[in-house]
Amino acid sequence: MSIRNDGLIKTFVADGVLQGRRLVTFGTGRMTMRQANAATDALIGVTNQIGSENHGRVDVIVSGITEVSAGASFTKGTVLTSNSEGKVVAATDPTHRIIGIALEDVETDDYAAVLLAQG
Repeated sequence: MSIRNDGLIKTFVADGVLQGRRLVTFGTGRMTMRQANAATDALIGVTNQIGSENHGRVDVIVSGITEVSAGASFTKGTVLTSNSEGKVVAATDPTHRIIGIALEDVETDDYAAVLLAQG
C-alpha cells in the first residue's frame, strides 16, 4: 500500500542521467540536479518515478511523504541518507546529510516510504 503524499514538486534540469525514485543534490549549472552519490552530499529531494535523461527536465519532490529506492534494509524511524547509487540507507555518522525518516520497515531494493526532512 502506498502512503505517498508528495508535497512541493519542483522542476529542474538533469545534470547527468537521473534514475527514478533516487536522491538528488545540486548539479554544476543553474537550477540543475545530479544524482546523489555520497552520504555527505547536500540532499535536496527525490526524483519522480520517471527520472530523466541528461539535460532533460526532471521533477524533484522536495517535501512531503514519498517513495525512494532503498539501498539496504532498515526499520521505520531510521534517519536516512544516500548511498553511492542515490538510494536511501541508514545515516550512521554525524557528517552524513539527512533526507528524512523511514515510515516503514523495508528490505534492500524495496521502495521505502520516507517523510522528507532535509538536514
